[in-house]
Order: sequence, then C-alpha cells, then structure tokens
Amino acid sequence: MHVVDVSIVTFHPEFALFEKLIASVVEQVAGLTVNALILDNSEEPGTTTRIAALPALQPGGAFARVDVQRSPVNVGFGRGHNANAARCTAPFLFVLNQDCILEPHVLAPLLDLAASDERRVAAWELRQIPYEHPKAYDPVTLEASWVSGAATLFRRSTFDAVGGFDPALFMYGEDVDLSWRLRARSFRLRYVPQLAVVHRTYAIAAEVKPLQALGGALTNLCLRARYGGFVRTLQGLSMLATEMLAPQDFPGRRRGFVKVFFRFVARWPHFALTRVHPTARFRPVFAGWGYELRRDGAFVAFRSQRDDPRRETPLVSVLIRTVNRSAWLKQALESVAKQTWPNVEAVVIEDGPATSQAVVDAFRRRLAIRYRATGQKVGRARAGNIALAEARGEWFNFLDDDDVLFGDHVEVLMDAVQRSGAKGAYGLAWETHTDVVDRDRADYSEVAHYTRHRQPFDRLLLWHHNFLPIQTVLFHRSLFDRHGGFAEDMDQLEDWNLWTRYTLDDDFVLVEKTTSKYRVPARARDAAGRQKLLDNAYRDAVERQRALKVTLSPYDISQMAERYVRSQSVVMVSRGDLRRFVGTRPWLARLAAWRHPVLRRLKGRGAAQ
Repeated sequence: MHVVDVSIVTFHPEFALFEKLIASVVEQVAGLTVNALILDNSEEPGTTTRIAALPALQPGGAFARVDVQRSPVNVGFGRGHNANAARCTAPFLFVLNQDCILEPHVLAPLLDLAASDERRVAAWELRQIPYEHPKAYDPVTLEASWVSGAATLFRRSTFDAVGGFDPALFMYGEDVDLSWRLRARSFRLRYVPQLAVVHRTYAIAAEVKPLQALGGALTNLCLRARYGGFVRTLQGLSMLATEMLAPQDFPGRRRGFVKVFFRFVARWPHFALTRVHPTARFRPVFAGWGYELRRDGAFVAFRSQRDDPRRETPLVSVLIRTVNRSAWLKQALESVAKQTWPNVEAVVIEDGPATSQAVVDAFRRRLAIRYRATGQKVGRARAGNIALAEARGEWFNFLDDDDVLFGDHVEVLMDAVQRSGAKGAYGLAWETHTDVVDRDRADYSEVAHYTRHRQPFDRLLLWHHNFLPIQTVLFHRSLFDRHGGFAEDMDQLEDWNLWTRYTLDDDFVLVEKTTSKYRVPARARDAAGRQKLLDNAYRDAVERQRALKVTLSPYDISQMAERYVRSQSVVMVSRGDLRRFVGTRPWLARLAAWRHPVLRRLKGRGAAQ
C-alpha cells in the first residue's frame, strides 16, 4: 500500500474552492494511506480554526492522519511546505496549491508511477489545466528542466537531501530553485501530462499579475546570482532597468521594480555565497525572466473531466511508417503511448522485413497497437496507404518514425475539431535541427528548434506550397474514404498532394500551440541534400495539381488572393537559414571571405554545423 503526505500551505483560502480540493483528494484515497498536512499563513486565527473544522478533515475520516497548524506570521510558500515536511515521514511528499482540484483517477496512478520509477527520479509534476505551463519537456522520457510547486510529488529522500525549499525565497520561483538544486545533484525530474490538476491561476488568458511580475523578477535575479554568476546577474540587472523604463501595464509598476532592485541587493550575499555550478547533466537556462525553452500556445485551454464528464472520445489512429529503424520507432511510439487523449491506437507499417517486431511487442501492454511488415520494399506512399486501410479509428494522424508528439497533441487537435466541426486540424511544430551521433541507436543532439510554419488555413497558399508538416495534421477518415490515399508513384511531397486533395472541399483549423517535433539535418551538407530532393519533387507535385478541380465563387477567389498577397508581404529568414545558405554555396562563401566580414563569419559558422 502506498503512503503519501499531502502538503498544503494556505493563505486566506477561498473556502468553497479549498473544500473542492480536499474532496478531490478524499475521493481518491481508497487503497492508499494518505496524510493531510496543512499550514495556514493567514493572520486571523479563525481561518485555521475553520479549516480544521471541515468535515473531511475530522478524525476517523478518509485521511490516515490530519495535522492542521497555524503560523503566527506569513512564512511564505517554501518555508510553509518545509514545515509540513518536517512533521511527516511518508516516502512521498505531494505538494499542492490551495486553489487546485485533482482531476479524477490521478493519485493512485501517480504513486504507482513514482514507486516503479528509477531511484534517481526525484519529482513528478502534474499537468495544469485549463492552461498548461508552456515549458518544453522531452516527449519520450518526460524529463523536465524544472517542476512546478502547484502540484508535484517529491521523493522524500531526495527532497530532504537538498534541504527542501530555500526559505530565503518567499514566493515565485522557489520551485525552480529546488528543481535546479536537485538536478545539480544528478537527480531527474519528470512531467506527467496524462495526470492533471485544475489550477485556475488566471482569471483571463494572458492576464497581467503584478505580484507575479515583481516577485518573479526578484527571484530571477537571486537565481542568476546563485547559478549564473556575475555575468548573468548583470544581464538580469540590465533587464530590470529596462522594466523600470517600460510603459506601466499596472499601477505602481516602476516603483515596484525599483523596490525589487533594493530587495535583491539585500539578498545578493546569501545567493552569491551559496553558488551552485553547472554539471555534466545540469546547466541552468535563463530565458529573459523565464527558465526554459517554451512552447507556443500557453493559453490554449484544456477541458476538465469534471466540467465535461460525458465528452465523446472517438478512437484516433496514429499511423507510423518505418523501415529498419527500431531505435527511432521506439521513441515515436513512446510519444504516442504518453498521449493525454484516452482513446489512441498506433498502426505501424514496416516497409520491408519485420525488423521492428520486438519493439512493437514491448508496447502492447501500454498501447493499442497494430503492426504489419510488407516483407518486400513497397515505398513510403504504399506503406502509408496500407496504414490507412489497417486503421480502425474515426480520426487519423500520420507520424514519421523519427518524429515525436508532445503529450497533448491529439487532445489539442481533437478539441479543435469537436468545437469547430471541421474535418481536420493542425498545430504548430518545432523544426528540430538534429545532429545524429549514432543512427542505429537513435543517439543525437538537438541543435536548434524553429517554428517554421504558423499559417492559418488558406487554400491558395496550400496550392502554392506545403505549410502542413505531416505529423501536425489530424483528419477525419471520411476524407480518405472520399479522396483516397497517397499517390503511390510519389517518393517525396506525397503528403502535400494528399492535403491538397483533402482540402478541396473541406477547411482545416489551425491551433497555435506547439504539439510536435519533426527532425531535419543540422549539418549544412545533409540539409542541402534533403532540400535538393524536395526541390526536384516540387515540380512533379505542382504538375499533378492540373488534374484537380475545385468550384469557387468569384468572392472566394478574391478573398483567397487578398490573403495570399498579405502573407507574401514579409518573408522571414532565420539566421540558421542564412548560415546554411552561405555555407553550402562555394561561390558565395568565397565572396564572403573576400568582400564582407559579416558573411565571412556566417560562412564559418555554417561550415561548423
């Protein structure tokens, strides 16, 4: 039987919401030993008394132990949880915000995962809804750069090993500091998107919260002093100066940031003298006032099971074509198995002998999966058509065997089609520039991430060029029934031809959230070879459009033309594009070396990639 201490720190809680939090825990304690540790920071003693009097917290109830304490002063978030942790001894400590509500069927699976996970894993963070924190994580391993204090399960031994939260951090960012101290000790952190907690921290999307802005800036400066040293601290102070001069988006903004400066000066010795240095597994990331690479779509809302318990969840078939690349296929399947959508199957078609049978079999207990090997090579397009024919789902989504989906990919797109009634939806994707170290073992490093396409649906643009990376698109099986599958004599851009036919009569819907990654070569020579194949295929794909017919009104055509002209008014070229362009054209490289020092530097960097 799992034993867990649930730690909650309160400050003037909204009692109706707090009771829902306690009820959401109580309904999941069957078969578990759950202790409730609550520290109330409210000034009025009556608040603590009222909390302790809640029926769910009475002796003999669902909790094995209830310990409600009051602090005479507001000690803050981190010190409050440290105080709770000091009064309990269970092997796991579940830190929860007072304004959270657990989704159904979360606690037991979370503890099962923690109990079976590697000993070096120190924490497991739940996904927050309706708004998921946009920080990136590894879709395969679920490793995260830091975990949020809103709803995270900690392994007690590792929490104690680093001394818990730093009491010098009152609120905001103390979870990042704890996470980084754990990682600096070689512990690992996981994000668990399949298990969620409702945390309505924003009244409206993109709400500006003064306390968060000011408290977050102060903590960021403190962490720069501890993890980044002198240079990073100076960078933070220059950012603070900019904030002081910026237009006021809330009353007292400038005065507040001036106070942040003096508070940081007072705290600087503590953090500078407790310096934590990077290690082989840990390097701090300072991205402005943030601490991570972020995905787009922070305010794309998720539905709660409690608000929509009868939501339809039709089967989604994820179609994977592979050819003797078992290590890559394993990673793709991991990302499918970790989807938050509850009704997913994987259909794997191997173009050739059944070299991936063992990999597929290893997933059968975790994922509905269908596998077929063609025996002889039939080509990518034919393999894709076999997958379409084998699939049982109402909705389809292709995934190349070297690409991956973030955990919310299917859920985000299914929500879009259910709300809009469209026959297809697509999200944003990271074009992930990847340097492959060992192709057979799928050993690689990710050099850079770009959002290459951010195009709202437009037929005229789609007829001109493909802005739909194949794994970004979810579509209804009726499109396959009506228009057929891939053109089997195409080796490249067969997906563009497919999308052109599928959207002759039906619109697709863009969701501006990064939900997948597709890989491209990081090395300039490999990238140039890939681009040459696509350029050669483009002419053939355009020629095939001659056979397609569409009926449009003059008004439709004029609107399409207007959108097309607007979209072409600005062309974005990334620095990486320029480096690869220069580095792969000898005549331009020679010109750069002779005439232009800026291009000379770009040429050198491009060659280095």
